[in-house]
Amino acid sequence: MKVIKTINLGNGHKIEFGEATWDYKTTSIRNRYPTTNGGFSPRSSSEIPIDDIKLLIEESIKNGYISKKDIIDIIKTGLDHI
Repeated sequence: MKVIKTINLGNGHKIEFGEATWDYKTTSIRNRYPTTNGGFSPRSSSEIPIDDIKLLIEESIKNGYISKKDIIDIIKTGLDHI
């Protein structure tokens, strides 16, 4: 992944946006939480296509993995950015 933008969440935890390794025209996202030796912790995941975020959120909501409070927070954030 060629990182284009990094959001620093503190304590080394970052969200990274960039060009996908499989197609430079595709945007991907990665949750990065490095270990003390610079590697990725189990909390981090591989990069995923940005277009999959909607699907992941919808399925998480449908299957009861996201609380009502968190759903409301997500909606508020979305409305603040349109």
